Amino acid sequence: MEKQELLKILVLIESVYPEFTVKNETVENWFAVCRDMDYSQVLKNLTNHMRRSPYPPLMAEIAAYTFDDYAAESKNMVLEEEGWTQVKYNSPLANQSPHMPWQNEYFAGL
Repeated sequence: MEKQELLKILVLIESVYPEFTVKNETVENWFAVCRDMDYSQVLKNLTNHMRRSPYPPLMAEIAAYTFDDYAAESKNMVLEEEGWTQVKYNSPLANQSPHMPWQNEYFAGL
């Protein structure tokens, strides 16, 4: 999504929900999150939200990522949670902590 498209969305939110005010930091914060989203889908989600809710939307309520981006991001989150890291050639390897000098002595005593 381009910044001009985001501004259209924020102005629409502000016109429907008077308690929602657009400031410079609002635009920057929303753009940091929304730049990878699909404008037409976000607009559609916002329209649906306006029909259902008397409150301004949160970013998460109108977010619209492409499925491929979401699937790749989800896979990486699962791998990280399970202690794996993506490395060269996209093969996951277990996270290995750096070898510390005291470990030789500790593990030798086991």
